[in-house]
Amino acid sequence: MLYGKWRPRGFDEVAGQDHIVRTLRNALATGQVAHAYLFSGPRGTGKTTTARILARALNCANLTEGEPCNQCAACKAILNGSALDLIEMDAASNRGIEDIRELREKIAFAPSDLKRKVYLLDEVHMLTDGAFNALLKTLEEPPPHAVFILATTELHKMPATIISRCQRHDFHRINNEASVARLDYIAREEGFEFPKEGLAAIAVQSRGGLRDAITMMEQVAARYGNQPSVDDVLAAMGQVHDARTAGLVRAILEDDLGAALEIARSVADDGVDIARFTRATIDLIRDILPDVLKKAARPEHPHAGLVEEAIAANGVRKLTGAMAELARADFRLDPASPIPLEVACATAILGGGLAPAAAALPAVPGTVPAGTRPPRTAAPQPATIPGNTPFSPQERFLRDLYDHCKMINPTLAMWLNNTCDVIQMDGDVLELGFQRKMPMEKVDTACRAMVEEQAAAILGHPVTLTVTLIDGSPQPKRETPKGHLAEAARAIGATPVGKDQ
Repeated sequence: MLYGKWRPRGFDEVAGQDHIVRTLRNALATGQVAHAYLFSGPRGTGKTTTARILARALNCANLTEGEPCNQCAACKAILNGSALDLIEMDAASNRGIEDIRELREKIAFAPSDLKRKVYLLDEVHMLTDGAFNALLKTLEEPPPHAVFILATTELHKMPATIISRCQRHDFHRINNEASVARLDYIAREEGFEFPKEGLAAIAVQSRGGLRDAITMMEQVAARYGNQPSVDDVLAAMGQVHDARTAGLVRAILEDDLGAALEIARSVADDGVDIARFTRATIDLIRDILPDVLKKAARPEHPHAGLVEEAIAANGVRKLTGAMAELARADFRLDPASPIPLEVACATAILGGGLAPAAAALPAVPGTVPAGTRPPRTAAPQPATIPGNTPFSPQERFLRDLYDHCKMINPTLAMWLNNTCDVIQMDGDVLELGFQRKMPMEKVDTACRAMVEEQAAAILGHPVTLTVTLIDGSPQPKRETPKGHLAEAARAIGATPVGKDQ
């Protein structure tokens, strides 16, 4: 496999993780090496690769400015997999307390062929509670010849006691520019001639995972030969290159539900994968949205005309709302049906998402004294949106804010999920009240920039976030709306049955 063949052999070849590479190289060059490292991030972003480079650097006889030479006996042993003192464990398969106890028993022995024993535990979040407790004792008092490198794709499942004893490095999704550069290098070395636009499409499809991107490129070459066209690349990946995506975005900007429904049905009638068409429309919105926010279309942008139309229509709110509704469309029950796409378009245009009628959120008059929770009964009367359960403007705003943030960072967005109420939403101030201290602190620190950015996109003007801790006194029980499931079923063309329907 190409991704194995072209796995980086040095820090200088690691793509898109400069912040981590710089830190590790400086630490190695100055001898300030930690006894335990925690690498976290999405799959395919270089965690295991960087861990192996670090293992070589820790044992290299000719280390130069933090880079392993890959020529000494230690480097060669690690590269060919014969080093006994590099112990790689898959925590998904060796997750029990006995596995960690065995590790603890062997760690005390001196290295046999390297300067340091390096333990690489992949998917470490899969360990049991007992295994984590056993590992904690080892991390607290490790022998001087041992270094731990823990790798995980799910940092939130890691105990805080483990995290606090490691030097933590967060791997980011690799940006498209870095992915294209690496793909282009590999393609040229392999004798492939890929168009840059095709490599860019692969980078976008891989969602920041370089390993997936390399595998996709290899599959395209296997199917279409060493000189594929852009259309070949798109076809191999199942992407939709359909001008109707721009037509659908234009219909949403113009509030033209008839045109949007006609496009959705024509796509289904032509046998196009409608789920992929929907994702392609989301990608188009994501592509033009930065230019729309800047209110300046780049002349070289392939959809510069659409950007200009969106700017003229003041379409930031419409586009972000449409993106949220299209992302909710679920095609699993009937992949060939256009109904989920039609419902998403109707909701985006008529209301229920961020259409003008729903987005005209009235300012909450005055402020609520700190330390008190605003009673739900005092909220403005809910606005009714066709085909949807009524929501008060504040409740709808919180739902949309959570949905927007979830698209940016699902892990951080969870701190907004049913944790707060709107205290004040007047002018450029957005005040959220929390009953618990932890989500309030997370939103105030880790989530602040994201929340302010997404709230501004929803409201159409910049906002400054403030947070307040409110009391936890019992609140009036929210009445569950009746008939909302039947109403939703009718909206997508179903006929509810039963005496209560």
